[in-house]
Amino acid sequence: MQTQDFLSTASQSSDTVGIELSLKLHAYPKSDREPVKLLVIGSREAVNAIVHSLHQHRFAEVFEWTDFLPAPSETNPLQTRPGEVMKALVKYLPKG
Repeated sequence: MQTQDFLSTASQSSDTVGIELSLKLHAYPKSDREPVKLLVIGSREAVNAIVHSLHQHRFAEVFEWTDFLPAPSETNPLQTRPGEVMKALVKYLPKG
């Protein structure tokens, strides 16, 4: 029979709530915050891998990213390869 340490679980839960609140603070526009826009461009698999990696590092929730968007075309200054897609994320940071 295994035993569980409920105190460490409660502590982890409290830490998780604090981190989630911190992430949400940077997910909404306010007059004292500046938007910073991030793009991830590549194959669907590669873009998803980066989005999920950033989620695991507690940088951004997966739902904060846009749906897949078509990558810019040849007439657009960004150079892409056929079949590439992109996702975008906007974070709001305090104005400095």
